[in-house]
Amino acid sequence: MTELTDTTGAPGEPVAVVGMACRFPGADDLQGFWRLLRRGGDAIGPGTGLREGRRPGGYLRDVELFDAELFGISPHEAALMDPQQRLLLELCWHALEDARIPPTAGGATGVFVGSCSDDYALMSRMSAVVDAYSMTGTARTFLANRLSYFFQFTGPSAVVDTGQSSSLAALDQALGSLRRGECATAVVAGVQLNLTPTGDRLIEELGAMSPTGRCHTFDRGADGIVRGEGAGVLVLKPLEAALAAGDRVYCTVLAAAVNNDGGGASLTTPTQAAQQSVLAEAYRRAGVDPAEVAYVELHGTGTKAGDPVEARALGGVLGRGRPAERPLLVGSVKTNIGHLEGAAGIAGLIKTAASLFHRELPPTLNHRRPNPDIDLDGLRLRVATRRRAWQPDEGPLVCGVSSFGLGGTNAHAVLGEAPRGRDAVPVPGPGEPGAAAGEPVPVLLSGHTDAALRAQAARLADRLEGRDDVDLRDLGLASATTRAALPVRAVVVASGRTQLVARLRELADGAHENGTDGNGGSEAGGTVLTGRPGAEPQDRTAPGDGPGTAATAAAAAFVLGKPVDWLAVYGPRARPADLPLYAFQRRPYWLDTTASTGGPAAEDAAPQWSGDPLDLVLDLTVEILGRAPGADLDLDATFTDLGLDSRMAVALRTSVARATGRVLPTTLLFDHPTPAALIEALRSDDTKGHEFR
Repeated sequence: MTELTDTTGAPGEPVAVVGMACRFPGADDLQGFWRLLRRGGDAIGPGTGLREGRRPGGYLRDVELFDAELFGISPHEAALMDPQQRLLLELCWHALEDARIPPTAGGATGVFVGSCSDDYALMSRMSAVVDAYSMTGTARTFLANRLSYFFQFTGPSAVVDTGQSSSLAALDQALGSLRRGECATAVVAGVQLNLTPTGDRLIEELGAMSPTGRCHTFDRGADGIVRGEGAGVLVLKPLEAALAAGDRVYCTVLAAAVNNDGGGASLTTPTQAAQQSVLAEAYRRAGVDPAEVAYVELHGTGTKAGDPVEARALGGVLGRGRPAERPLLVGSVKTNIGHLEGAAGIAGLIKTAASLFHRELPPTLNHRRPNPDIDLDGLRLRVATRRRAWQPDEGPLVCGVSSFGLGGTNAHAVLGEAPRGRDAVPVPGPGEPGAAAGEPVPVLLSGHTDAALRAQAARLADRLEGRDDVDLRDLGLASATTRAALPVRAVVVASGRTQLVARLRELADGAHENGTDGNGGSEAGGTVLTGRPGAEPQDRTAPGDGPGTAATAAAAAFVLGKPVDWLAVYGPRARPADLPLYAFQRRPYWLDTTASTGGPAAEDAAPQWSGDPLDLVLDLTVEILGRAPGADLDLDATFTDLGLDSRMAVALRTSVARATGRVLPTTLLFDHPTPAALIEALRSDDTKGHEFR
């Protein structure tokens, strides 16, 4: 077998996992996922909703829902977008927030997405719903490129498909890119949605589907895989950069390795030699003695052929030399949520990263009697069937994560515990500047709609209720420096937690929707400012002089969209605290599979032609730009300045043609580059070679 080429050094600089977000069966976020794992939760169940009648599996709820408006996407385009793209957009936003990076920051970030499924593209082609958004909506490359485009990331952007090992292979590419200096930060993701029963049938034809609907990893009852779906997103930085920035580090990635079976009994039969080779290479690159590894998250599909091969490979590399009383602990998240195929590796990695962060190992389910084809004792392996805490003397911990593709591409990642006992940011000494206890502190909120702003206020109030360990300066600094500043804004200036929570509750109830409010209307006191950048002066008048003038002045500047030196406002003692993640305002978007030709779904169809194109052009342009109906539009601005890109221009021309019954030239918006010019051309019938149908 050809030796692997080491492109990342041996060992390379550790990479820090500084942000994580996920949506898995039975868990809408990272905290929910950890709760599911700790209690030994089983999220396998029959298909419901859009998957009604499907065999048992790990299904996501509400896959049709998406916050299109936040991402500037029209309802028509959202309906044509693969829900995998939509899911990644929302999870990338949350992962950046979790990493305390404003989602609007942009910069030299690489994007590496593992995926091996295109169910929505198949549905789109079968329904014949095809138009200007079909390519960008369903081509797999846009799973990564859509993220780079929206978040303005300038690093490498790639989709990796190695089958079931795709997301760990994507991690391997990200590590190489970071270490070569191609990007300063990397987003690594895996996504899988099982939207049609066709995928189930394919696995059944291979003979790999479990007839019992449960995954029995390394167990006598192992009878095949249980399909699952979901997505996870990681944010990575070089460890030294993360520590210097004071980032929270969930764990480190010490190394990863990828290889292929390179032949074997069949295209889909795993080989022990190749798996041993990739394990040995990963630990060589990490500079870790395999005998010191505390736990391995298995590929662990629960198949008759795969489990024994994986067990023997692990025993040959990591079990060798271990005393009988200290076997290698192993487990598989597939017993909780199913086999996520393209996202399987990242699901296992997020489980393991959370375990390292909390120093606690969740139980693996459905293991009662060892598989007779696996000599667990002889291989020095033990399935972790009970929750256990890692003791302080068991660190620093090192764990592994395996993921093997059906076509023979094997991947393994080596994770380490985050450094302990090291302050990343110096703590200021006595007498250094900073807000004193009891001084008014501004806490910022923003949303893309009024409803989103109110939801953010409610989430923050819920987070703070009953907690006495909150430093308002830390909270304020996080609100100012780790979150996107969206158009609908509010600031609560408060002197304590009780006061802050009371005013947040009022804000969540809509008490301040009509502009700025001072100290009146609340027995708790405090100040609340609301408004939008560029609004009329009466909507952004700051309260008068009095206690907290500096804080309210900074708050007013934020509402106005003016720059503020927030470090000076909160002082050098402040460190960003954790905040609730953004409250998406999600609505359903789905293909109109009853259509026989391309075009919008019925609810998003182009306005009817009334004879005067003014309303037609305005309504269509606003919709395609993803703005609220009735939003103002500068008729003399060019379509480019208004924000239309080339795809949007095609969609606008197509929609105008459909509504007016005309065949319009492809150069329509080039010949008439502003809404005013297009309206006048349509009124005068001057649309250059148009024909009536």
